[in-house]
Amino acid sequence: MSNTKTIVIGALLAAIAALFQSMPILLSEAFVFLTIFSAVPIYIVSRINPKAGVLSYFVASMLVMLLSVHEGLFFLCTNGIVGISLGICSYYKKMKAITWVLSALVLTVTLSIMNYGIGIPVFGTNIPGVVIIQIAIIFLFSISYNIFYYYFSNYIFNKLKKFKIID
Repeated sequence: MSNTKTIVIGALLAAIAALFQSMPILLSEAFVFLTIFSAVPIYIVSRINPKAGVLSYFVASMLVMLLSVHEGLFFLCTNGIVGISLGICSYYKKMKAITWVLSALVLTVTLSIMNYGIGIPVFGTNIPGVVIIQIAIIFLFSISYNIFYYYFSNYIFNKLKKFKIID
């Protein structure tokens, strides 16, 4: 794929990711469930070209931060990181289990930073138990979420390849 086409696809998908992440801001909090789809465009770009994926990740987060710093931070530490870690791992590693575990570790670290460093409860409330058990719960959630998201994003990626929308 040419550099120009990669940049255009990356920019377009970054805008789509920012749009999905901004749904609660633009429409209403009732549409917060749509934010989970913001990782799909970042996954697709990262799977095509990891450098373009990183660039799209940061562009999308900046676009979201123009509207809401809170949503932009959530994108950087949750949905965006899922898309970029799964996409890059899928590009370099063909073994699904390694992809899931590496992406889950990255998500666990970012969720822990949000939960313990910034003080934003990632599950909406404090997690019971000692810190090591809390991190284990976050990791179990992260691995489950990454497995689901891998299959979902990969399905969309393969459909786009089948219809020759992407190379």
